[in-house]
Amino acid sequence: MTNPVNPHIVLEELCSRATTRTSLALNILHEVLEQQSQSETQDFSIATVGRLSGEQGGPSTQTIRNRTGKHFQQLIEAWAAYSGTTRKKPLSVRQKQLLNNNDKHIQESIDDPVIRAVVGTLIAERNKYRDQLNILKANVDIVIDRRTNNSPDRSAKTEQLTPMEIEALRAAVSSEFMEENNWVIMPTGQVKTHNGVEVYKRGYVNAIRKMVSV
Repeated sequence: MTNPVNPHIVLEELCSRATTRTSLALNILHEVLEQQSQSETQDFSIATVGRLSGEQGGPSTQTIRNRTGKHFQQLIEAWAAYSGTTRKKPLSVRQKQLLNNNDKHIQESIDDPVIRAVVGTLIAERNKYRDQLNILKANVDIVIDRRTNNSPDRSAKTEQLTPMEIEALRAAVSSEFMEENNWVIMPTGQVKTHNGVEVYKRGYVNAIRKMVSV
């Protein structure tokens, strides 16, 4: 799994293309998120983060949820991933107890000690993979093709590219290649090192992905 991007780098990237007022709001939100990352619950849900942010003069829950609050959501996602969790509200103590009791009840209903041990191992594996799946879900970018039949076909842009060239371009922006070089892709398509040094300018990754997606 690719290492999560340092949220301090994400903040710098977001502020570099934001107004002074938005940059101030992002910095307040950033401080709130950093505090949440050090808390016991690590609650990065928009409802909780927005309430805490609003109390400190930052963006409120509704502001973050608005269509214009995408940059706030990106910062929250960065902090959640960096902390090894998601934006989904953590289970309450009561909910965790119910889940644990259900798992315990299943194990206790099995008489054979060997089978009971195997089931216990499977339950532990299920919980681990479920947590990993939730983290992946929180960091997946969904692209919706909204072109109509009258829209120009982008395949015309790739007619002169050979399959080998297309594959080379795909490899150049793949997550494996980025991870091998210790690079990260910013929301604008810019590529940076984990220390924040620019490798490729903004739009680089987005442009290549458009070229090879037919």
